[in-house]
Amino acid sequence: MASVGALFLVAGLVLLLCASSVPPSADAARVSPGASPIVATCMEAPYPDLCVGELGQRLLDVQTVVASAAPGQGGRIAGAPGQVDVKALVAVALDAASEAGAVAVSIFEGKLPGFSTTVPDFSKCLGNCTVTMRSAMQKLHGASAALHTGDASVARTLASRSITDVSSCTVSCKELSGDVRLIIVQSLNEFQKMMQIAVTFINKIKPAQPVLPPPVRTMP
Repeated sequence: MASVGALFLVAGLVLLLCASSVPPSADAARVSPGASPIVATCMEAPYPDLCVGELGQRLLDVQTVVASAAPGQGGRIAGAPGQVDVKALVAVALDAASEAGAVAVSIFEGKLPGFSTTVPDFSKCLGNCTVTMRSAMQKLHGASAALHTGDASVARTLASRSITDVSSCTVSCKELSGDVRLIIVQSLNEFQKMMQIAVTFINKIKPAQPVLPPPVRTMP
């Protein structure tokens, strides 16, 4: 049985997982007059309540920090505060998924105190998920890197593959019970939901226009 300290740790982790005139950039989502931009945008994604409650504040925090460091340029980088920049929204969704995935990885690698990895039903989950979850996190980080370079196609492919990895892991851990099940299932579900939201908005990112070389001038 988990210790009292471990139970408090679990409770804290569960709460963490559940908490969830600058012109707008070219990727800013269009919304109807009078509507909240983040609400209107999240209604186009799966889990709109999670999108609004968790990602709305994250996005605003990023926009506020960027605007303070780059006055007059924040809208170009992450969208003006109050607007919704699709690329920035995908970035914060990937960050949220990474946090949830890190919790699961810490359990599978035996780094979360209070949980025994020798319980029979956990051993099966552990055997199937230790490498799989690490692979999912690598794909997530790859999607983030691709997003930074403007390659939405690669970002979408890697993000979708990470969802598949975690889905198979969820099946392997369905027999768990008690505190272990509570925290693992919550973190895996949070990971998948955030990645599904990210993929939805990656699909809305316009392909970057290639930079053409200047025309070659021929001598008469």
